[in-house]
Amino acid sequence: MGRAVGIDLGTTFSTLAVLNEYGKAEIVPNAEGERTTPSVVHFCDDDSVVVGRVAKNAAVTDPYNVVEFIKRQMGNADYVFLHGKREYGPEDISSLVIKKLVQDAEAILGETISDAVITVPAYFDDVRRQATLNAAKIAGIDVLRIINEPTAAALAYGLGNDVSNQRIIVYDLGGGTFDVTIMDVSGGEIKVIATDGDHMLGGNDFDDQVMILVNEAFKKEHGVDLLDNLETQMDLRQKAEAAKKTLSTVGSAKITVSAAGKRLVYEITRDEFEEATGHLLQRTRLLVESVLANAKASWKDIDTILLVGGSTRMPMVREMLESMSGKVPDSAINPDEAIAIGAAMQAGIIMGQRGDARILQTAEGRRLAKTKVTDVTSHSFGIILADVMTRELYNQIMIAKNTPIPARVVDRFYTVSHMQEAVDFVVLQGEDRDPDNCVAIGETRLVFERPVRKGYPVEVTYEYDANMMIHAYMVDRKTGRSAELHISQRGRLTDSEVAEKKRLMDRMRVD
Repeated sequence: MGRAVGIDLGTTFSTLAVLNEYGKAEIVPNAEGERTTPSVVHFCDDDSVVVGRVAKNAAVTDPYNVVEFIKRQMGNADYVFLHGKREYGPEDISSLVIKKLVQDAEAILGETISDAVITVPAYFDDVRRQATLNAAKIAGIDVLRIINEPTAAALAYGLGNDVSNQRIIVYDLGGGTFDVTIMDVSGGEIKVIATDGDHMLGGNDFDDQVMILVNEAFKKEHGVDLLDNLETQMDLRQKAEAAKKTLSTVGSAKITVSAAGKRLVYEITRDEFEEATGHLLQRTRLLVESVLANAKASWKDIDTILLVGGSTRMPMVREMLESMSGKVPDSAINPDEAIAIGAAMQAGIIMGQRGDARILQTAEGRRLAKTKVTDVTSHSFGIILADVMTRELYNQIMIAKNTPIPARVVDRFYTVSHMQEAVDFVVLQGEDRDPDNCVAIGETRLVFERPVRKGYPVEVTYEYDANMMIHAYMVDRKTGRSAELHISQRGRLTDSEVAEKKRLMDRMRVD
C-alpha cells in the first residue's frame, strides 16, 4: 500500500499535500518547484500532454490544443475536447491534472501514492462528485473520501491552530466556484451547520469583466473585436487576470494589447474594477446572508471569518465582509494552500482510524485519528409522488438540505391506483416542490409480484454516504421484492467505461 495524500483539485490551480514524518500536513511542490500547479492541460502532437505553468503559457500560443477551467465542466455530458481522432471528456482531462500532481509528488517523496482525499466545492451535486471520483480512478488513485472544500479549510484552521469552541464562517471564493459554510470547531470535532454556494462563480468571472472593459475600449478605438480571435482572447484573459491580481495591492494596473497591427494601453483603476465586478460580489453577499438564515444564526454568533481561495485577496471581499459583520476576517491560513492541507489531514484521520502505523507512530497522527468531522448535505433529495386527490406530481423531500451526513431515512408510501402493477421511483435533487424545477438524478421501477390494491405499502430508503453520494432503493416488504436506484443521468460513466478510460490514459505521457 502506498502513501495517502490530500488533493485540492481546483478550477485554476491544484495542490497536493501530505503528512510528514511528524504527522504535520505540508504542501508537496511540483517538478517545477511550485507549490500550486495551474489546472491547465496542453495536448501535444504525440501521445503526451503538458500540465501546469508551461501549459498555461501555451494557452496564448497554441490555444486550440489547451484546456482550462475543466472543473466547471465536471458532470457535463455534452462537453468533449477533440484532439486528433480522440475525444476527451471532463473526467479524462481532470485525471491528467491528478496524474501530474501525483507523479511529481512521488518523485519528491520517493514512494508510491495510492490513495487520496479529494476536495470539491460544497455546492457540487451528486453527478459532479461522481465525475470527480471517476477522474481519480482514471488516474489510478483510490479515493478515501470526497470532502467539501470549506470543511478541509476548517480542518487546516481548527487543527492547525488548536482552535476550541468557535463558530466560524468559511468564505471560499476560488478561481471558478464559490462556497460559504458555517461550522462549529471545538478541539477534535468539526461540525458543519449549513452550507450554500454557486459552482459557476469565481475569480474567472471577475477576469471576464476586465476583458469586457478592455475589449470595448479596443473596439471603440480600432474597430477590432479581440474576442473574435482565440489567440488574442487568451492573451487578453491572461493579462486581465494579472491586472486583477495587481489591483489587490495597488490602485491601478496597465494592460497592453495588440491585434491586427493595432495597439492599446488600457489603465484600469481599482475603483473601476470594483464597479465592473460589484454585481458578482453581491451574489456572494446574498449567499452569505442565505447561509446565516439557514443556520438560524446572526453575525454575533460568528467568532471567526475564514477567507479561502486566491480570489479572497481582492480588497473588496474583505471590506464587504467587515462591513456586514463588524469583524475583521482572519488571516491565520494561506488561502491558496489551506484546502489541500485540510485534505491531507482528512487522509490522516481516515488512515489513523484504520490503524495505519505510519499515522499512529506520531503524537500528531494519533491526535488526528481522534478527530471527528460531521458535514452536511448541500442539496435536498426527494422522490416524485402523486397527490392522491389531484394526481398532481410533486417533490417529496426525503433528506433535507443541511442534514448531517452520513444520513439514512426510511419512509413508507402507498399506491394510488387499483390493480397497480408497478411503482416508478424517481430521485430528485433540489428544494422546489415542482419536480420540473429539480434535477432528476436517478430512477428505477419496482414491479409487483401481482397487481395490488390502492393503498398498498412500499418502503423507500434513502442513504447519503460520507462521500456525499446518494443511494436509494424501495422494497415490497410483503414479498421481499426490491428495486435499487439506477443512476440514469446522461453521461455518467459505468465501471467498465472508467476502466477503459484508465487503460487509454495510462498510455499518455504527462509532463
